[in-house]
Amino acid sequence: MHEHPAQWWSESEERLRAFIEHAPRKMWISRTDGTVEFFNRKWRSYTGQTVESSARIWRDVVHPEDRPKLEEIRTGAVARNEPYDVQVRLRRASDGAYRWHIGRVAPVHLHGRLIAWIGAATDIDGRIRAETALRESEANFRTMIDAIPQLAWMRDPNDQTAWFNQRWYAYTGTSWEQMQDDGWRTVIHPDHVKAMMDVVQSARAGGEGWEYTTQLRRKDGSYRWFLFREVPIREEARGTVARWFGTGTDIHEQQKAQERQRLMTQEVSHRVKNSLALVASQLALQARAADDDAARDVLMDAYARVQTIASVHDHLWRQYDARVTEISGFLRGLCQKLQETAPEHDVIFTGSRFIVPTDKAVPIGLLVNELVTNALKYAYPEGRGGSIRVNLHGAEDGLILEVIDAGVGVPESFDLFAPTKSLGMRLLVNTIRQLDATASVIRTEPGTKFEIRIPVQGG
Repeated sequence: MHEHPAQWWSESEERLRAFIEHAPRKMWISRTDGTVEFFNRKWRSYTGQTVESSARIWRDVVHPEDRPKLEEIRTGAVARNEPYDVQVRLRRASDGAYRWHIGRVAPVHLHGRLIAWIGAATDIDGRIRAETALRESEANFRTMIDAIPQLAWMRDPNDQTAWFNQRWYAYTGTSWEQMQDDGWRTVIHPDHVKAMMDVVQSARAGGEGWEYTTQLRRKDGSYRWFLFREVPIREEARGTVARWFGTGTDIHEQQKAQERQRLMTQEVSHRVKNSLALVASQLALQARAADDDAARDVLMDAYARVQTIASVHDHLWRQYDARVTEISGFLRGLCQKLQETAPEHDVIFTGSRFIVPTDKAVPIGLLVNELVTNALKYAYPEGRGGSIRVNLHGAEDGLILEVIDAGVGVPESFDLFAPTKSLGMRLLVNTIRQLDATASVIRTEPGTKFEIRIPVQGG
């Protein structure tokens, strides 16, 4: 037997109402005039409305401030016979509180004729409040960042979207549109852009902060020195970089003061070097004029030592930072000068680049001067020529200095630290102690190797 169409329709309607009744969202069915025909249990529980209630229009539980917007959207959709969505606050019956919902309403047609409207409301209050709190937090953050006396910016992990505070725009005279993508590079001094970008990209690739000192163009076209710093802000849950936050601090006056100090230091070192060179030349003149061989040797030794100190100052005044020096370049030049005084010998230096404090450079230079001079005098007697190698190596706790000759070698009884009348040997020992170094004398058959271990922090 076949079901009667009316019976089938009645059962289908019941099934539909059962589905809506037990749906996990608040739902209703309205007639074409807007009055409610059916509220499901979620709606009834939340709003307190029932079909039997005197108020049978679902819009009655909408917050008064949201009703104009709702009516405007609804009127247009009804006129067009189209679905519509709207975000509104709905009153909760249990406490009278309003919570944000998104309402979605659609027309129901049968045989091309509108017979009802069906609606559903989903609670989005938590999301709306979180978004509102985030907007307020970001607004407060931007207000605070605009108030700090620094230039500031934020960028996303892909280095695409940029936000700059008002001080940035006021200083550079640029706009938000101009600063997007790589636009900010246009206000960095052209001489610094590539080096700065190398630092930035290397740090960001490792997820690490960076800092760089560069010149930033002001809106009047002049440049001032700034210290830029940027740090990653990470998501707490995953630890990934959510954005980058950076600041630019004007250090122009400090930079100028440091430059003046540097020039002054270089000038002082240059004057000291010239004064020492004058003393050295006087010693050389006295040595040439001396009738006594012993006096001549003493004067020439003093001349060589003063020349060594003068060479240190000559090296210092040519470099940017007088607090440290690149010791290998200095020792290479010193060995070349010692070679010039003894053309029958080969004075050879080998060593990698090492940066040491300047107060270490002077005594290290004196050590090399004394050891090479002694080798020139005593390793190759009777005017015989030979090689003297000066090697500089890095060690875990500092540097290893080696001076090696292939000469006659030191006597079996030789003790570097034994009391002696020799001014050169006393100077050598005192310099080793000044450096807090240790020294070894090794017979190499032929010749001798002096090995000096010099503690240098970071050496």
